[in-house]
This record gives sequence, structure tokens and C-alpha cells, in this order.
Amino acid sequence: MADRFSSIPSPKTLSGTLIRSEVQPRVSYRLERQIGEGGMGTAFLALRQAPDGVSPVVIKMVRSGFGTGPSDAAAGMVVLKEAVALGRLNERVPPTPFVVRLVDTGAAELHGPSQPATPWLAVEYVHGGIEGTTLEDRIAYSVERTGVAFDAARAAHLVRCLAAGMLAIHGVGVIHRDLTPGNILCCGFGEAEIFKISDFGIARPQGLAATFGGVPVGTVGYAAPEQVMPDTVGVGTYTDVFSLACVIYFALTGQHYFEAATPIAAMTLMRSKKRKSILDGKHVAPEIRQRAEACRAIDQLLARATSVEADRRPQEGQDLAATLVPLLIESSTPLRPARRLMNSLLNLAPPGDLTSWLWTVRHPPGGDRTVLSAAWDVDGRCLSLTPQGPVFWDGQSWVDAREVAANLPGQMRFVRRYEAGGWLVGGNGTLAVYATDGVREVHRAPQPDLTFTHASGRTDDLLAAVAERRGAPPLLFAMAARRWVRPMQLDGVAYVASLLRLEDTRWLVCGRLTQGGGFAAIYTPLQWELEYLPTPRTRAFVGGASEPERHLGLLVGSNGVALRIEGKTPTSSIAEGEPDLTAGAMDVLDREWVASLGRLWMRDPQRDSTWRAVWSDASWTAPLISIMADAGMVVALSADGGIVEGRAGWQRKK
Repeated sequence: MADRFSSIPSPKTLSGTLIRSEVQPRVSYRLERQIGEGGMGTAFLALRQAPDGVSPVVIKMVRSGFGTGPSDAAAGMVVLKEAVALGRLNERVPPTPFVVRLVDTGAAELHGPSQPATPWLAVEYVHGGIEGTTLEDRIAYSVERTGVAFDAARAAHLVRCLAAGMLAIHGVGVIHRDLTPGNILCCGFGEAEIFKISDFGIARPQGLAATFGGVPVGTVGYAAPEQVMPDTVGVGTYTDVFSLACVIYFALTGQHYFEAATPIAAMTLMRSKKRKSILDGKHVAPEIRQRAEACRAIDQLLARATSVEADRRPQEGQDLAATLVPLLIESSTPLRPARRLMNSLLNLAPPGDLTSWLWTVRHPPGGDRTVLSAAWDVDGRCLSLTPQGPVFWDGQSWVDAREVAANLPGQMRFVRRYEAGGWLVGGNGTLAVYATDGVREVHRAPQPDLTFTHASGRTDDLLAAVAERRGAPPLLFAMAARRWVRPMQLDGVAYVASLLRLEDTRWLVCGRLTQGGGFAAIYTPLQWELEYLPTPRTRAFVGGASEPERHLGLLVGSNGVALRIEGKTPTSSIAEGEPDLTAGAMDVLDREWVASLGRLWMRDPQRDSTWRAVWSDASWTAPLISIMADAGMVVALSADGGIVEGRAGWQRKK
């Protein structure tokens, strides 16, 4: 290996370089620009170019010359370690969303065919958004904008995500050994936020015993004692638990648990019986600080999780999470972003003029795939139902999700996002919650002849659903704490096209009336009420989106009609040309997106009431049926599996 690998040329020299995949036919990567640099190498934003489309990825070039022993061999070993670690996680479809996904790996001849090659690794590109891409960035953003670090609900969500990611890693025999706020990538906002574990360069997969010449590895203040003193107990799952506890303290306080400049200084602090309290942090959220008893319990738990004696710690991240999360929040319902942070985001100007956005076809339309229903996670991955069964968009290509089909009940009609890495699916008399670890819950309809066509909400809190029975009007159902309540029959309604949660106890319902024309209504299941809303003339409403954190909804229909609902107040607008709209979305900056046949529009209701066409392609002959929007990014899916993506400009200038 020592004669194969070499150092990395200048990032400026590499900009525009084309790297061909060694294992994926007709796939290449064009380096756009450098986005990071560390002791082990350099990270580049790159475009993956493949027969089925173009997508952004991160290429990590590993630099020789770190560690001890043959430096080139060490560089190659880093790539091998990370490829093995991440590759094992890709074997499951869908894979966990809480760990960055491996895309490709190889060695590039950057100096020509006669010179040693440089090892590289391609992983998924994580769109960080306004708050930043790493946990370190997001804590800094929160402190700067609001004066505090993560609130209790957001910290609990972080712990759940990281614990699930650690369980997946450990489940394939990998110890990460460098879990830090800088190695946790983030995307999304509010209940859609996802935290991903990244950077496996010093991970230890089973079967790869090589180390970096016995040199202690890890980040000072986060590396467990057994990493600082490698001749003591060996590393294990408890090693990552130690680092997780340090990350949790940072998320709650904005400060490091062990503030030290050297491994020896960190070890001295770790050996001390005294630990810092979260109340010592000046950026602790007020709602946490005022719960003194819970704070003391959290302090004790973090102290035990960072014990010098590894056998005293929780042995897995899930064990730590099971005790910690109830101390942070008293409800299992999804987090809601703190109002102080929401206000800071809504006061921002839009990130750039959309005329400068770059649009790429991630997957071409026109195949034999027919998408019946689709649900997106904010990291740009999508679970869809087709007549042939579930399929999964992994960010680069469509893959069959046979494992999903094998575990789910038959004849599923729809899929909705339930939580990060989890989906609510329904159909012939059944609702089910499916996650990457399998089916979690199955709920049967109150009557066996019902077919669920829509559902939204939480089975452990409050859920609303629409069911059909042959020859009868649609029925609105509700489930409170996993118990069905009395249904409501929708007399005069031909069909329900969409059911969207507007806030904690209210839903938007839309569709078409039996006498013709579209309808929109607000359903309040706990009060058994349905309030019809005034709407402009349209043949039917067909879909939309909602933001429950802000009590906002957006419905779209024929004749170019878009209906925005704030609380109980509807406001209508008409897209130019009055096309039949087929999908809608809202991003965190309150901008609205709608779609029709081969076309996308956007408007910012706070700044401009008119719709602006932002993308069109007449060759797309199937309607766009689903949109996922975030600040600086939007992805749209057509009924035949085509995917188009728009991003704020970041590519290399020609």
C-alpha cells in the first residue's frame, strides 16, 4: 500500500478535477470546492455524475503524513476503516438516517498514472441550512441568536438521534471513538431536524485490528480515558457512551464538559471525583435551569456516564438515553422549536435570489415506476409506495425496499413521515409505524371493511385518519393515546385528497364535494367538530403541506388555486396561468412552493404576494406530486419517479 498513495495537491489545483469511480460504472465525481480541512485530510464538495442524474456529495481526500509508521499506509487505512464502517450500515434498506451514508470509495491518480494515488471517500452531502451543518455550528447559532443553547425538547431529540445512530454503528461491530460536536452533522428544523454521526476515520470495525501505531486517538476532552491511556482497558461501546455524555453537556450548556488543552490535562479532570454541573453553564435554557431536581439527576447521570471506570458507565447509548430523556421532557410527543429560535429565523432575509439557484435532475422522469405516495425526510431521502411495492430514494438512486415490504401488512395505500427515520403507512384496514429497525406498531381499523387513505399525527398522542368504505361517504377517525374515538362521516364529500396536521389538536382536510367543487375544512377531533372554510372556486383541492409549529397550512388545487391557512384564517392566491396545481410545500423561511406539470413556483407571502415560476421543463410529462423544501434547497418528485432539485448556488464558477 505504501507505494500506491500520496499526498493531496493544492485545493485550488484540484477544483474542477474529475475522479472516476472504480466500482460504479459510468459514475464520476467533479470536485467543486474545498469545504473543510483537518489533520487527516481535506473535504471537498463534489458533484456525482451518473446515468440516472446528478447529486452533491462530499469527497474526503486523506493526507499522508499523520500518525506514526508508514504514512501512506496510514492514509489508506483511514479510508478502509471508514468504508468498512459505513458500508456495513448500507446493507439495510432504508439505512439509519442518523449516520452519514457511504456513497463510494477509491484511489485517485492526482499526479498522473505514473505517480502514487491518493485515497478518497465519498459520503452523503448534508444540507445544514441557516443554523449550520455541525452541532457545534448550531449551538453557536442558538447562543448568538437567543442567548441559550438547546432547550430541553431539542436536547432530548438530539439524544434520541445519536443513541439510535450509535446503536446502528455498534450493531455492525464498529466503535466510533471520536464523537464530538464537530463530528455530528445536522439538517432540518424543529420536529424535522436530524442529527447524523460522521467522520469514522479512527473508528475500529471488527476484523480491522490496525491502529495508528499505538498513538492515542480522539479529541481532547471527548476521548474516553481508555483512549488516552490505551494500555488500560480496551475500547468498547462504553467508549462512545463517554463521548456522548460530553456531547450532551455541550448541547445543554454551550461549553465543554472537560475543558482541557492536552490529553494529560483532560485525564486529570476525568480522574477527579468532581464534575461540572449543567447549572454552571451560563447558556442553559431557563426552562431547564428552573427544574433543580431534574438538573441534579442529569448531573449524576453524566458523571456516571463519564466515569474513569468503564464498567460503571451505561454500556450503550440507548441505556443512557432511556434514563436521560425523561429527565429532560415529560412527554413522548415530538419536539417543538423554542419560540425564541423560531422568531430569530423568521426575521432573516431569504438566503439569496432564486434566480441564482442551480437546478439539477437527480433522477430522470419517464421510467416504468409509478409513485402512489411518497414521504420525505429532510436529509433528502424518500420512502415511496408503488404498485410493485415500496421503493427508497437514498439520495442518489431508487432502490427496492424488499425488507420494508416483507415486514409491512399488505395493500398499503399511503406513506407519511412520522419522525426522523420513521414512517406512518396505511391501507387495507391497517395503520403501521415503520422505522429503519422494523415495524414498531400495528393498529387495526375499528371495522374490518375500512381502508385507510390518509393519516397524520402521533399514535402515542393524537392522530387523525381518513377511511373509506365501498358505497359510503369518507369517515374521519381519531386515535387518542392509541385508542380509537367516535368517527365522523363526511356527508356530501366525494373524496378526501389530503389530511394535514395544522397544530396539536387540529387538522386540515381537503378534497372534492359530491356536487362538484373543492372543499377545505378544519377538523378538531377532541371536540368532534368540522368547520368548512371559505375557498375560491376550484374543481378540487388535491394536496398541500403544513407547519404545525407555526399553525400554518397550504392547500393546492385546480385552476391555480393555493389556499394559505394561518390559525383559522384562509387567504387565497392564484398561480400565473391558472394551472392545475398538484403539490405544495413551505420552508422554514415561510416561503411557499407549488407545482404542476413540469413546473415549480415560489412566493414569499411576507414580502411579495405574487407567484414566481422558478423551474420548468416541458419534457416532464407526469405531474410533480411531492415537494420537500428547506432554506436554500427544494426537491420535487414526479409521479413517474423523476426528481429535480434546486439549491442556492454553491458550484464552482465556470
